[in-house]
Amino acid sequence: MDAPKRARVLNRNRSADPSQPQRGEKQIVIPMTREQFEQSWRDSSKMRKIVDRIMAEYPELFPPCLLDGYAFHGFARPSKKLDGMQLRKIRPSGGTEAFHLRPCFVMSYMTATTDEIEYPLQLASFGVPCWLLTQGFGHSDMYWHRLVERLGRNSLVGTTVRDPKRLPEHLAADEHHVDWNGAKGYVATTAAAGCILGVGLTKAADDEHLTAAYGEFAEEARNLNPEYAPKTVNTDGWAATQNAFQACFSSIVVILCFLHGFLKIRDRSRKNHELHRAVWEVYWAKTAEEFRSRMEAFRTWFESQTWTTSVREMAAKLWKRTEEYAVAYDHPGCRRTSNAVDRPMNRMHRLAYAGRGLHGHQAGSQRRLRGWALLLNFRPFAKRSGKVREHESPAHRMSGKRYCEGWLENLQVSASLMGRRKPSPAIR
Repeated sequence: MDAPKRARVLNRNRSADPSQPQRGEKQIVIPMTREQFEQSWRDSSKMRKIVDRIMAEYPELFPPCLLDGYAFHGFARPSKKLDGMQLRKIRPSGGTEAFHLRPCFVMSYMTATTDEIEYPLQLASFGVPCWLLTQGFGHSDMYWHRLVERLGRNSLVGTTVRDPKRLPEHLAADEHHVDWNGAKGYVATTAAAGCILGVGLTKAADDEHLTAAYGEFAEEARNLNPEYAPKTVNTDGWAATQNAFQACFSSIVVILCFLHGFLKIRDRSRKNHELHRAVWEVYWAKTAEEFRSRMEAFRTWFESQTWTTSVREMAAKLWKRTEEYAVAYDHPGCRRTSNAVDRPMNRMHRLAYAGRGLHGHQAGSQRRLRGWALLLNFRPFAKRSGKVREHESPAHRMSGKRYCEGWLENLQVSASLMGRRKPSPAIR
């Protein structure tokens, strides 16, 4: 007799926004080496030269109130976790709200330095479980789990896309079905240009829940650019996904994924490669008129053959949606298939499978996935023999920004002010 399935009681409802600013919203991460830190950190005149140079080169790292003038304001309390580490305080001229300066090689919450955990976190981005990281690099399982979860507190969009002008015009979105403490959960995933830009965990896949889940991406994108309005989003045929994006962006055009139409046919005729090629011949049409012509030719050829009932039904669905597929030709550069989101979701599937699903509350589980997504965006590309890559990582390719040599330090600097363009008002 099978043992009864036991699952602990947890909160699967989306939590409200925090009532007070998070600590990271007041921390400015600046690119500097250890040598520069040791020589200049406690010397105000040297630090002013460094901050002035960084502020001129990378103004997006600083809150607008500091760009008109600032003054150093002493130091924070010494860290209990990292010996000799004290954050510097900085405030706008004539102002009372204080920010903290943190060097890029120090992780948030003073948990470690980047050179200590860069390789373990790179392994974590590939789904290596926490217990294995503990065996290889010490600490505890929860130490590694919390490192990734804390990264998920940062804005996914603001950290990955540093320049508002580089926000993508064309998106791809889908939901990953995941076991969430013995019940079904849905991870609303938004992607573009090889980067995951939105991760929203929700307990249902209806209009209300998906609108809230995808709405987090919309909110973060508008925090970077209040007028942001993507042109298109590629989705499968699930109506709630399409309705959610149209609720978040009223002018967006939904592009139906051709790949999903093909897969429904392929799954019912796996060995008929001639049929597979015929379907993709329709896809490769260069214009809408050619697409319609090829679809009609495919229909004529298909109806002259003998097929099973299930294959006929899926093929009929394909050509009945000819006009929905043809909309893509009116929007050059849009995603005609969902590959842009399917590939990172495949990695997410492996991550969830390795961990036997998600086991935490809604907020903690979502932060864990968001932290992993940032590692995926910033981890370096594999090296190519004899070739030099133009970009270090997907985030570097998307944002065009590379603040430091090390990928984890670059992630830390990109997460200055938690990746949010306008930090929350300070509590005085």
